[in-house]
Amino acid sequence: MMVRMWHVARLLNRWEWLILLGLLPLFMFPEGTRGFIILAVPAFWIIRKVVTGRFFPATPYNGALLLLLMMTGVGVLVSFDPSLSLPKLAGVLMGVALFGAVADYGRQFSVWPIVAVYFLLGIVMAVVGLLGAIWEPPFDFLNGARGYVALSAQGVPGAVGGIVNSNELAGVMAWIAPMALACLVGLSRLLWRTNKFGLLFLLATTLLSGLTLIATSSRGGVLALGAGMAVVLALYLPSRWRLVLLTGLVISLAGVMSYAISTLQQDLVGDALGLSGRMEIWSRALLAIADNPLTGVGLNAFRRVVHVLYPLFSIADTIDLGHAHNHLLQAALDVGLPGLAGYLAIWFISAALLATTWQNLRRRGARRHPYYALVAGLAGSLMAGWVFGIFDAIALGSRPGFLWWMLLGLSASVHYAVNYSGERLRSHRHATVGLGLPMPRRQAHRTAAAETSGPA
Repeated sequence: MMVRMWHVARLLNRWEWLILLGLLPLFMFPEGTRGFIILAVPAFWIIRKVVTGRFFPATPYNGALLLLLMMTGVGVLVSFDPSLSLPKLAGVLMGVALFGAVADYGRQFSVWPIVAVYFLLGIVMAVVGLLGAIWEPPFDFLNGARGYVALSAQGVPGAVGGIVNSNELAGVMAWIAPMALACLVGLSRLLWRTNKFGLLFLLATTLLSGLTLIATSSRGGVLALGAGMAVVLALYLPSRWRLVLLTGLVISLAGVMSYAISTLQQDLVGDALGLSGRMEIWSRALLAIADNPLTGVGLNAFRRVVHVLYPLFSIADTIDLGHAHNHLLQAALDVGLPGLAGYLAIWFISAALLATTWQNLRRRGARRHPYYALVAGLAGSLMAGWVFGIFDAIALGSRPGFLWWMLLGLSASVHYAVNYSGERLRSHRHATVGLGLPMPRRQAHRTAAAETSGPA
């Protein structure tokens, strides 16, 4: 009996990341399930403690994550309305647990099944967005897609008013498209030989995510997509062409700044709120942070606090802002300046991990290795997410935020695989996994041993 329970615990620990992803639909109905989610995450951590001796895998992120979790708890305690904060708390706990599970599985087995599921989820979210958003000209023909699918009268579950926010959809696609592009560029030759279906899958993911983002008409989203793709191209281009790319980016940025000076209205960011509305929200957010620097105003509480304590002149108090339209300001509002320090540390750690991994790959002559494509894609997607967060935000604990946590977990996994696992990066094994890519040597050995030993 004990042996069977031990095997069950090992299976639960191994496939924790997939089980957590399977629980994501519960976020569509948070009123009845948030308590279950808050209890399920510590249960997985206890299982990992039993199996591995650790509650949480050791990663470079752990200190920053601990600070962020502590301040998230503070943000719930100081919130005036727990019904606003508890869903976000569940989202943060789920995200941290998913990060740990992805990092653990990627280090022990392979990152590629996780990458494949990540892209599959991106396709699903793009399709849901196409069906659930309201499209403006010249893409209003997409509104006819709803006629082919029977949606409930309430629309998309979990979305405000049952309608998918097009700006938020753009932010989600900005996490998907650069990574899909990098994998398509870097893995096309290998997949053409080993798995043509995987190549078609990558092509479909790249096109669907990129075109969906463009169709949202979110200028912030398009700017984020451009920044992410520029990072991907910079990592693949020869040194002399990087200078050309940098020159083009500087010229483009100068044009954007010139346009920003000439207009502060809707045309700059592409929605009714406009840059002028965002600047007013940012000013109120700074006032709120100045009044509550250590704790913030409470997790997810700014949407109500702003209309009561820091009223806006150009935005009606009947409008639910949702967030401060800047991810750094929103983090400070939710979890205070200490929490913002943890949040920023996560971004800086990601940049450092990917930079050292990229340098290691170049030094070892592994520019054509699949890990190089993954590093380029992770760098591009995280850059796109950062740029998108300048004019908008997908707040901590939001439903689509699990994709960001998966990117962080993959960054930790590929950093370990390249720098510490001892894999020979110039050789490609015949064993394949996920998208049809080479199985890491450590997993290939486990698989071969399992096949020869059989059941005990």
